[in-house]
Amino acid sequence: MIFLDTSFLVALEVEKDENHKKSLIVRDKIVNNEYGNSVISDYIFDETMTVTLIRLKDLEKTVAIGTKLRGSPVFIRLEESDFEETWKLFRNQKDTKFSFTDCSNLAIMKRLNIKNIATFDGDFEKIDDLNLNTINICGLKAAVFLHEWK
Repeated sequence: MIFLDTSFLVALEVEKDENHKKSLIVRDKIVNNEYGNSVISDYIFDETMTVTLIRLKDLEKTVAIGTKLRGSPVFIRLEESDFEETWKLFRNQKDTKFSFTDCSNLAIMKRLNIKNIATFDGDFEKIDDLNLNTINICGLKAAVFLHEWK
């Protein structure tokens, strides 16, 4: 499975995004099932809809994107245990500046043992309790980090 982060989803949908071309390369790998099912959470859906509407300034396009995302193979809603783990990760972070939503990604990934995330957020490289290996795609910094939980 691969968790789709807001930074990846926005880059994919907003052609003017600096990471748009890289996101298309990663999208093709996801479509070709190189990572298994794609996963998003209700928090990622919320954040993606908000950021996309702000960036595109087009409700109709944003709703179309949201409709597509709701059809994602795996759509996870945070459980109470995820929320508590998210809060713990958020308040105990040291060398990162993760948003609460980013921490929720990590909580879900940990619970479901998801080892891949499509993201352009560099803070994911700084996590001490993950062993991260960057995949280089076409000589560009990767959008996908492979995670192994210790």
